[in-house]
Amino acid sequence: MRKILTLSGMLTGVLLLSACNVIPTPLNTPPATAQKFVCGSSDKLAIDGDYAWLNGNRYSYQNMIGGQAFYRYHSSNFGLKKVGENRTLMMGLDAKPCKAVQ
Repeated sequence: MRKILTLSGMLTGVLLLSACNVIPTPLNTPPATAQKFVCGSSDKLAIDGDYAWLNGNRYSYQNMIGGQAFYRYHSSNFGLKKVGENRTLMMGLDAKPCKAVQ
């Protein structure tokens, strides 16, 4: 009886994990109202409210220092500086100019 309960529990766990991987998460997709940019040659950036999406990952707004907003996603982060209508993406030591796209 214990073996049957153990196996059914394991099967249920596997089914739940596989269902989580199959169901797409809307969190990694920016809304239609987001401002969209291309930074550097290929980095795709979208900004909407307190969130920014960079190459498919959703970053949360952390703080602003000296006109530069900082965003964080797990252990990675980036800065976004806005001067007038121009934006610059800063990751590590790289600074990439951003251009608005439709």
